[in-house]
Amino acid sequence: MFRIGFHISISGGFSFAVERAFELGCTTMQIFSRNPRGWTVKPLNKDDIAEFKRLREVRDVNPVFVHTNYLINLASKRPDLYEKSIEQFIVDLERTEAIGAEYLVTHLGSASGQGGEWMIDRVSSALNMAMKLHKPKAMILLENTAGEKGNIGYRFDQMGAVIAGLNDNSPVGICYDTCHGFAAGYDIRTQKHVDALAASIDKEVGLDRVKLLHLNDCLRDFGSNVDRHWHIGKGKIGLEGFRALLNHPAFRDIPKVMETPKKEEDDDVMNMKIVKSLMKE
Repeated sequence: MFRIGFHISISGGFSFAVERAFELGCTTMQIFSRNPRGWTVKPLNKDDIAEFKRLREVRDVNPVFVHTNYLINLASKRPDLYEKSIEQFIVDLERTEAIGAEYLVTHLGSASGQGGEWMIDRVSSALNMAMKLHKPKAMILLENTAGEKGNIGYRFDQMGAVIAGLNDNSPVGICYDTCHGFAAGYDIRTQKHVDALAASIDKEVGLDRVKLLHLNDCLRDFGSNVDRHWHIGKGKIGLEGFRALLNHPAFRDIPKVMETPKKEEDDDVMNMKIVKSLMKE
């Protein structure tokens, strides 16, 4: 079944997120498990979690992806932030599992002034420590980046190297973001380009590790290394690129979540209609 959704607000509780997703026609969704821009963590409400789990089944919103806190930086060169990032990553992993979500999506991090190999080792070491302290039940998904501000993970060989550096990489997959990839130099504007993308992923990390696609058009130019999400088909990637991606055998059955702008009340409705119109029966 074709699973499509949005990043959904958890305002009011996790159970409200399920209802918001259902009203938008989502069959999957991504959420934060807490405030994404602060270190404070509120205790989970058992009744809310129970209702969240019940509504997921009733509304058929599966799977659920949780995104880590934005302050976490698993490649940080600052010892204090590095240690705190590992600690808080574990908190996000524990919360993901507590609410019954299947996946935790994380950025790999950044360290301006450091080389790629140094950051790759840094991220692998952070994940190894986190998984040693808390054996994952949910799957960890590494998200590709646009390559700005010294970020790591904008090339598949870098992501593959991080995964290869793990003591146990069985609970680790990847999330491919179309805007980030396009900005980093992975074109998907034609069928030929999508074929090349699939081949590159398969060579460097393995297509079987791709568990989520973030569907976002790109406001900035190809190869710009600038991360600016835009509405599906209305940015530099365009409708034909998304049509090729959505119907490609390597990507068709992978759950897809949109993180498109929400400037107007009907933006999500518009993007959902566009994506569904591009999918072949």
